[in-house]
Amino acid sequence: DFEMIDTEGKTHKLSEYVGNGRWVLVDFWASWCGPCRREMPNVVAAYEKFHDKGLDIVAVSLDGNKIPWVEAIEQLKMPWVHLSDLKGWESLVTKLYKINAIPDNLLINPQGEIVARNLRGSELAEKLGEIYGK
Repeated sequence: DFEMIDTEGKTHKLSEYVGNGRWVLVDFWASWCGPCRREMPNVVAAYEKFHDKGLDIVAVSLDGNKIPWVEAIEQLKMPWVHLSDLKGWESLVTKLYKINAIPDNLLINPQGEIVARNLRGSELAEKLGEIYGK
């Protein structure tokens, strides 16, 4: 578990979102990361298709500055939970989850167990399709 602030400065724990009967994709990204921005349409599409079926997303940013972080959320139309400690690569999550490159993600089942990692492109849609049915 970890604790970070949202875009409004309120503190949240990851445990508020995982292990509560819904699937959760924890998506590690940053506003300055070109590959992250190119991947985001896939994440948005997965959210739009599967959110009503039980998928939540918690985005964890490795940004160091709040302004570009918040602007990117708006530009990329990411309507889910956003957390960051605004410490960039010094973020506690990089050590906790051994993140050496972004984008990266963890798919966590309703019981709070990590079942997949680094699902990108069509892999994310395929895995969620297996879980929820096409």
